[in-house]
Amino acid sequence: MSELEYFEKPQLKRTILFTAFSGWPDASEAATRAARYMVRHLGARRFAAIDAEEFHIYTEQRPAISTTRSGTRRITWPKYRFYAWRPEDPEERDVVIMIGSEPQLKWRRFSELILDVVKTCNVELVVTLGALLDAVPHTRPPRVTSSATSTNLGTGLSHIQWGPSRYEGPTGITSVVIDAVSRIGIESASIWGHAPHYLQVRPNPVVTLALVRAAQQFISQPMDVERLRSRSEEFATTVERALEDQDQVKGYVKQLEQKY
Repeated sequence: MSELEYFEKPQLKRTILFTAFSGWPDASEAATRAARYMVRHLGARRFAAIDAEEFHIYTEQRPAISTTRSGTRRITWPKYRFYAWRPEDPEERDVVIMIGSEPQLKWRRFSELILDVVKTCNVELVVTLGALLDAVPHTRPPRVTSSATSTNLGTGLSHIQWGPSRYEGPTGITSVVIDAVSRIGIESASIWGHAPHYLQVRPNPVVTLALVRAAQQFISQPMDVERLRSRSEEFATTVERALEDQDQVKGYVKQLEQKY
């Protein structure tokens, strides 16, 4: 498959694949930042990538140009990157993390490439990370909603008893990927963080932290979230200061608190 390049093919077993797409399913960049946080703190290594050429409209999502240390100009094209992590305990599940932008074109073809990685890496479970804007107050713990295609997600995951999604309506690439893996008998789960719609700020480390903690349920090795927790506290303080003289917004937040 020409769009999919393997730099190496890690020998993985009983693997969990996490996906995070920027764009529509990534309010406040919470999902992709959660995935990147996981990559850094697990020490996951990049092993494959999908070239975005066939899947993007560049006038809608443009490549970026920058200057290197040597003074040359470099264009960075959108890509989908795959990272692998293996725990020290051989009995624990291996992990693959995919990060990229939601494609604008050829979603079914794109799903075929994901299935190639799924088969190559012996993936047994797919977990999609997402974030959406919602009428929730920033003054309360962030809402996280979860769903799964089964209450039996595999050995060692019996503590996760999530029901199926009841959502109906316009959907994104996460649902298309879930549909593709379901067709070959692989279970999946979805985790969505809810970001306050009235803030419209990026990033929102509070929602990112909530997603990392939810994803931790699937991973054997604890992740240090102290730095992210500190950023969340700083973010909350900054928001409170920004809203000090915004009486209309503060009144709206109180209404959301009553409904929370």
